[in-house]
Amino acid sequence: MTTNALAWVNFNGTTSPGTIRAQYNVSSVTKNGTGDYTLNFTTAMSDTNYVLTGTAGTGSTQNASVNPNFNVASPTTTAMRFQVTTTANVIDLVYVHCAIFGN
Repeated sequence: MTTNALAWVNFNGTTSPGTIRAQYNVSSVTKNGTGDYTLNFTTAMSDTNYVLTGTAGTGSTQNASVNPNFNVASPTTTAMRFQVTTTANVIDLVYVHCAIFGN
C-alpha cells in the first residue's frame, strides 16, 4: 500500500513568517518564536491522528530535528505546532522540511 503525504512544506525558518519555497496543502507557516513554528493547512485533516516528520539544516554546517511541541499546543485538524531543535537548543535554520501523514 502506498501512502502519499497529506501535506508537506519546504520553508526558510529564519524569516517571519516562514518563507515557503514549495508546499502541498500548507497555506502558511507562522513563526511563534525562535525555532517554534505552526504549519497551517489549506484543507483540514480528517482527524488529529496524523504524524509529523521533518528535518532542518543550514545546507552546510548544522542539522537539527523537527519535533511536535505538545507542551504548548495539541495538534488540530487545521494546524500543527512544532520546534526545530539541536541537542542543546531550539534554533532557526534556513532549510526546514516537514511532511504530514495520516488518514
